[in-house]
Amino acid sequence: MSTALVAGALAGLLAGCGSAALPVHAEVEWQGSDTGEFEDDPRVQVVRDYVVQKYAADNAFNYSDPALTEITTHATALSWARSTAQAIDSSPVDSADLWEGPPSFTVAEVVKRTGQEHTFEVRVCQRVAPRLTLAVRDTFALGEVQKLDGAYRIEQEHFVEHEYWVSDAQGSWRVTSEGQSSEECEPTDDFAVGTYTTPPDIDLLHETTPDMVIGPDGKRIDW
Repeated sequence: MSTALVAGALAGLLAGCGSAALPVHAEVEWQGSDTGEFEDDPRVQVVRDYVVQKYAADNAFNYSDPALTEITTHATALSWARSTAQAIDSSPVDSADLWEGPPSFTVAEVVKRTGQEHTFEVRVCQRVAPRLTLAVRDTFALGEVQKLDGAYRIEQEHFVEHEYWVSDAQGSWRVTSEGQSSEECEPTDDFAVGTYTTPPDIDLLHETTPDMVIGPDGKRIDW
């Protein structure tokens, strides 16, 4: 088979499979440092690792990186992937979000979930990093909004209360869920602000389709 025919056949195969999964870039440059009585707690440490990996996964529409799947559950990562695919499908009424960095937060307390022996709530005061989106849909978390290349850059002004559920799975901690309120709060300690060294690609907001989203099993998401 000629080189041209081989190239054509490969192109056809790739077209049939969809675009290749995007690489996850989770490297962060930090300014400042996180302090407080809970920073040595392994449940807090896994949350800090989780937010770096999860928001980097958002930027790549790829939730299969072991750095994420090893510190959360399959169900949690699958939920994020499906939510992203649905947001892309609803664009521009809804929209996926791309993040300039992971959230910044200080820890308020770590408490056991009632009736759940191996599950804890890590309660934090959090502000997300600036994000890029096609839809301005939040109320309490909007902050400063700028138009940028056919999209919006939103910089959250206030910190709000947030919680992460962390469970012990065979001797290692995993983040199983999270939730945010609209209640503003004040950080209790010094905190670090992180920026991904590979910035999000704003063009993806205009070009990505739902079938480009990769689930935790490494396959295109069935949403």
